[in-house]
Amino acid sequence: MSDVRRTERDRGVFRRRIVGTIVVLAVVAGGFAFASVMQGPRLEAGQIDAASATRLAGEQLTLTINQPVASIDAEAVEVEPVASVSAAADDRSILITFERPLDYAAEYTVRVPNVVGAYQGTPAMLEYRFETPDEEVYSLLRRSDQGEDDIVQRTSFAHPETEVVFAAPRIQEFARVDDILAVVTVGEQDRNDLFLSQGDQPQPAEVGLPDDASIRELAASTTHPLIGFVLDTPARDGVKQYEATLMTMDLSGAGPAEPQPVLGLDGAALRAAAWAFVPGSTSLIVQAFDKSLFLIDVLGLQPVTPLGVHDEIRGFIAGTSDLVVADPDRGALIDLADGTTATLELASADLADNVYTGRIAMLDESRYLVTLTMVDIEGGRTVRSSMLAEVDAEGELRQVFAPASDTSSVRDYCVSPNGQYVAVAVSGEQSRPDSYSHNPGYTQTMTSIVEIATARTVLSLQGGFSDWCAD
Repeated sequence: MSDVRRTERDRGVFRRRIVGTIVVLAVVAGGFAFASVMQGPRLEAGQIDAASATRLAGEQLTLTINQPVASIDAEAVEVEPVASVSAAADDRSILITFERPLDYAAEYTVRVPNVVGAYQGTPAMLEYRFETPDEEVYSLLRRSDQGEDDIVQRTSFAHPETEVVFAAPRIQEFARVDDILAVVTVGEQDRNDLFLSQGDQPQPAEVGLPDDASIRELAASTTHPLIGFVLDTPARDGVKQYEATLMTMDLSGAGPAEPQPVLGLDGAALRAAAWAFVPGSTSLIVQAFDKSLFLIDVLGLQPVTPLGVHDEIRGFIAGTSDLVVADPDRGALIDLADGTTATLELASADLADNVYTGRIAMLDESRYLVTLTMVDIEGGRTVRSSMLAEVDAEGELRQVFAPASDTSSVRDYCVSPNGQYVAVAVSGEQSRPDSYSHNPGYTQTMTSIVEIATARTVLSLQGGFSDWCAD
């Protein structure tokens, strides 16, 4: 056989093999495509800001799938641990909205059953897991009565060891923004200084304030790098430069961190009787001395909004912009998202004649925490005991926390930003007022971190003044 014929024959075999291979690959690829379509939608990615989800209600988990969504069974979505959600589809995305803030340091599993894609009718079950971050818990331990420095200390749920993060001879109060700690110290003649301390800085930075300045009501936003405080200065020639003036500082690093006065409707610095940051925004609520309320954007992005006249502001329902206010004849809930006001119809618990109620903190639209003090006469002397309780929509009372000793007292309590825990400050019968002019407390104070749903104490720290109280 000639070389020419052999070459032509080999070329023919090669062509047939190439064609056969292409046909096989096409069949295999078609089979994979067919199988992919027949398997129904598949999850490609999930995205959520887990840190924000522990601070705010209404945060979303976005699930992206490999084809447009034709339908989902929104009512059948499951979440572990249990969380109230709503679900909706948008093209190739499924949006899961959490109605309340999520738990700290938890692993969540979200299951979306019966997801049908646009290409065919085979339903699929989608599952996604994510973890929420740990939460640090801070307290202030005053020891100046023992000749030692006051200290700010922290711990967390995942790492319960206590660490000292700031020390000074006398500390009045503190607040934190992420890893930045703002601390008000007390010097000679009760003069205040303000320091900013950050984890990676060897020395705290002192904030420039007017001479002989007095600071009170220091607080921080739970969702933005902002702090605020009320500033007073002594009179010079009969005039005060600052008098109950609300000041704020932007700690984002976008500009110099310098105190700026909050301006009212007339453009003048506002005198504040009470105030609080609005969760999830750069705004705050200010109550003037005539009891008028205003919603003010710290960055000046929105005009000042009057909110009427109310006797008292009692904070926000955790993770929301729902403001609780109180008047002599009723309580009300102001939804700052739409400006509507609703009367609070709170059920009262059936209490004995010797039980007295204290401060109330709303957990949602109908449930609240309240301190109770029981007064008895034993052996001719008055004995007081106290506890923290939850009252539900039907008026049923449930104990959340009681001190180990009957003679110890619940001095204060503050709910965590996600509404999961409460920090309870307790001092014993031998404790005494600590003689601080502003933000006074008691000696021998302990703080217990209690899970509200289970009444389980999960952490204990010496001192009081939890950073949750400075939000």
